[in-house]
Amino acid sequence: MAPPVPLFAVRGSDGASLLRGPPQCEQQSSFPRHNKCVTFSRDGTLFGCCSGDSVSVVKSSDGSIMSTFDLPKTCLLEFSPLNSVLVTWQPYSKSQDSPQGDANLQLWSLPSGQLIKSLYQKKVDSWCPSWSEDENICVRIVNNELHFYENNDFNSIANKLHMQKVSEFALSPGGQPCKVSVYVPGSKGAPSFVRLYQYPVLGGPTAAIANKSFFKADKVDMQWNKKGSAVLVTASVEVDKSGASYYGEQTLHYLGVNGETALVQLAKNGPIYDVVWSPNSAEFCVVYGFMPAKATVFNLKCDPVFDFGTGPRNAAYYSPQGHILVLAGFGNLQGKMEVWDVKKYKQVSKPQAADATLFSWCPDGEHVVTATCSPRLRVSNGYKIWHYTGSVLHRCDVAAGSELWEVLWQPFPHGSFPERPVNYQVASSELGTTQAPPTQAYRPPALRHLPASASTKLHEEEPPQNMRPGEKNLSKSALKNQKKREAKKAAKQESKSEPPPDPAPVTNSQSEPGSGDLETDKKMKNLKKKLKAIEDLKEQQTSGQVLQKNQLEKIQKEEQLLKELEELQISHAHVERRVVVMDDAPYRQEADSSDVVGVGVCDSAPLLWRMEDLKTLRRRGLVGALLGSLPRTPRQNGRLGRPLRLLPEEERQLSEQHAAAALPSANQDGGGAEQHEEERRRSYEVQSVVALEERKSALLRAMTSSHTDSASGPGTPDEALRRRLDALDQSFTFPPAALAVQLSTSRAGLTHCPVDRAVLQADWPIRAQPDTSGDIRYQVFKDLRGRGFYLTSAGKFGGDFLVYPGDPLRYHAHFIAVCLSLDESVCVLDVLAVARLGSNVKKTVLLCSPGTDGAVRSSRLAHSVCQFITWTTPPSGGSGYLTRKQRMGQSEGAGPRTKQTQYDWSSPTMSRDAFEQLEQMFHPPIREQQEVQAKHNE
Repeated sequence: MAPPVPLFAVRGSDGASLLRGPPQCEQQSSFPRHNKCVTFSRDGTLFGCCSGDSVSVVKSSDGSIMSTFDLPKTCLLEFSPLNSVLVTWQPYSKSQDSPQGDANLQLWSLPSGQLIKSLYQKKVDSWCPSWSEDENICVRIVNNELHFYENNDFNSIANKLHMQKVSEFALSPGGQPCKVSVYVPGSKGAPSFVRLYQYPVLGGPTAAIANKSFFKADKVDMQWNKKGSAVLVTASVEVDKSGASYYGEQTLHYLGVNGETALVQLAKNGPIYDVVWSPNSAEFCVVYGFMPAKATVFNLKCDPVFDFGTGPRNAAYYSPQGHILVLAGFGNLQGKMEVWDVKKYKQVSKPQAADATLFSWCPDGEHVVTATCSPRLRVSNGYKIWHYTGSVLHRCDVAAGSELWEVLWQPFPHGSFPERPVNYQVASSELGTTQAPPTQAYRPPALRHLPASASTKLHEEEPPQNMRPGEKNLSKSALKNQKKREAKKAAKQESKSEPPPDPAPVTNSQSEPGSGDLETDKKMKNLKKKLKAIEDLKEQQTSGQVLQKNQLEKIQKEEQLLKELEELQISHAHVERRVVVMDDAPYRQEADSSDVVGVGVCDSAPLLWRMEDLKTLRRRGLVGALLGSLPRTPRQNGRLGRPLRLLPEEERQLSEQHAAAALPSANQDGGGAEQHEEERRRSYEVQSVVALEERKSALLRAMTSSHTDSASGPGTPDEALRRRLDALDQSFTFPPAALAVQLSTSRAGLTHCPVDRAVLQADWPIRAQPDTSGDIRYQVFKDLRGRGFYLTSAGKFGGDFLVYPGDPLRYHAHFIAVCLSLDESVCVLDVLAVARLGSNVKKTVLLCSPGTDGAVRSSRLAHSVCQFITWTTPPSGGSGYLTRKQRMGQSEGAGPRTKQTQYDWSSPTMSRDAFEQLEQMFHPPIREQQEVQAKHNE
């Protein structure tokens, strides 16, 4: 039996007509002018049209009138799936006789022609009820509720689904059981969500079979696949706050009836233009990304299957049989189309339909129609029917002064047209083909006399590639990156094979010294970069290359840039830079500033409150320690604020340099208590407002949760929560016991401070006896600061100071400084402990002792000296001894071999000279061990 010939409906300003499908396209029936709407039934047997006088339903086969309805204002028509109900809609209006307005949504029985039900539908969005394919269920949204009707009985509501602020729904196709997806937009920080329900289980917290919540969603588009097993949700916002896209921002989500949900990961940033399911319900295609856009096919696991590369496209269309996919760029694009064989992922043709605003597949899967319709374009209206191989079979151009409004194919039941093999040869036609001729990329006039190169491309084109596991082909950019990595690897191996160059002599000056000011260094770097670019332009000009006008202007500015660079270098020539070398590390010392900082005293602790003082202190190379709490997060110590407490040595240095001034002290007699109570009262008022807002947010979340999805009423939990929310402003009381402590430490004048300076001056663990004088610490501090180091307290590291090569915000500490007098004895165990601690934190311990001549004597407590040393007191009470474990290598089939050496050491303490003697004693064995280890490695 030959397959049927599909009809083709055309509606325009000259009237509506039915044409018999390709290749003849002969007219079968015509209808009068001023047709507001035309539509086919789902099986294509009926055709409805509404003129300005009435609504007519005719048989598609012969054009005979089946029913006529006197509905002059009707604008929209729709048939139920089994052609038992006709739905008509007209704009909602009010009159003096009917202040409430007339019911504008009407349902008519097609067999009898009688009115079944009249309903109110003010908005045109979602105006038509949704039926299941067997018409057992009909769904309609009414005031945040979904009303379910059974067996076309619209006089009684069989079931309801009530949710807060339901705005959209989509009924699944296919047979029973029927599923429905609902969308609820987010509000007040709560996310939007889409839920799937299976009829008739609609109530209760566990009724939803799938749930997906997301932010950034002003509206959504929900698409079910043909089998009703999964739905794709395209969430979009109107405005992209990042400013990256004019079209807002879109995300794509997947929900399955088995409860699986996922966010579809897209390989390119930009808008999502189109999402379409394959008729086999196992794959879907997405067109996305900034132009040139990408198109990718995904499976039900949201994994990419095939990537079509980039191109000028914004839409995708599967054939009814699902064996052909068309990627097209309509609207503001040139109308280029790509026809692909989906099974082989091979391109069939590449036609072009310029100025097209409509595309539709014929049910036979062999032909398509493209049209230019009004009001999108009011000129050059017309349509073309062509074969998917690119040949035009029929063309109709509307006469001047007339408009084309709509074209559509007659639908057919599934299976009416079997799938045919894909033909790669262009079908014969008298009108020729619409294959797009090859065009060259635009090139600026200044480059047209030069040979074409890849660098003149505006966009990097990506070719198609298979994304299936095991069959993954590298894209052009991936191949390019792979070649770069291979070339880099080869160059690295070649450099290793060459003999190493002679080491450059170490000098006390850097190759490119800075000015000490970050802003000035940045300006100088930018000027040098511009001068280098000018040198490159000069070389290009010398080689005979034609330069642009802006490039010539850059060359003319060379003298001005050189002058600016010279001024910057001269302006900082007066700054003294003295580079010192300590432990093979260079550091820089800058000249002192003349700024004066204001120091406030709180229980004898020097504090800095003003931001200007903190900046001045930092410029002087002094760090201090922040100890204030942040008002909004007082119960944490990860980030601290003002005030800043000075070290005693920092305070003394500022005083000697006359760079500190005392701030006026706060009133100690009653003023502090009054200020404390005032701050407490203000904090209580602020926290009361915050607690009230948090309580309201909690009630709103409870109202929108899954526990309140049942129908609302006077006694439902939802209504009780709403009443509590309305009465919360009058009934809410914030208990004073819940007040969180918030110290306003960012302002000077805090008098109730429990911190005593005596606590801050606790003994350091390295000392055998307490240090009663700070002269030793200050002399060491002054010497290290004079060398350009930054110092902070090192109490938790077992020392006096942490020594930084630069600002602690940019560098880690390199040394732990321990301050000792020359004649002071230290415990051997303390020496070993601090050395091992320094090794664990990757810092070198410095023993610093001021001499009689004022110079500081520093010795490194190397980890290699003390890492394997222990001091033991014999049980007999005699002299102690030091034991050193020495690794001697590793024998075959056994573990590492060690050698223990004991040295008599009578006292558990040692002087400074004794420590140096210990260092000299252990250095030769250490060298021997290093030689043994080197031989073993060879």
